[in-house]
Amino acid sequence: MSKRFTLPLLAALPAVLAACGDDLDLDRYSRVRYNSYADCLAVNRAMTSRGLPNPCQKTSGGIYGPYARIVGGTTRYIGYTSSGALSGSGLTYDSKKGTYGSFKAPVSRGGFTSSSRAGSSGS
Repeated sequence: MSKRFTLPLLAALPAVLAACGDDLDLDRYSRVRYNSYADCLAVNRAMTSRGLPNPCQKTSGGIYGPYARIVGGTTRYIGYTSSGALSGSGLTYDSKKGTYGSFKAPVSRGGFTSSSRAGSSGS
């Protein structure tokens, strides 16, 4: 009679690793700092009309636009909730096709982080 060992956690490891690979890495995103909330809204008006709610965030460090990341010819934008936290969905823009779409922003196990590389705007 042979002994058989099962390792259920080991069998689930590929799925766990795949899920971790989808975590939102804000270090790959950038965002612009604005002089005023009105400036931010004016610059990001087109994204708001395309379905990105709350593209601007007020913080103690200033006013910031949405997080943005360009991959290939597609730019992904992530806005904020009404309370100022990062939104769980975002807007995409395909510059090759000139089309907009939406995506569900992956949330890391600890939630979104607040660190990012912030650019500045002369607006």
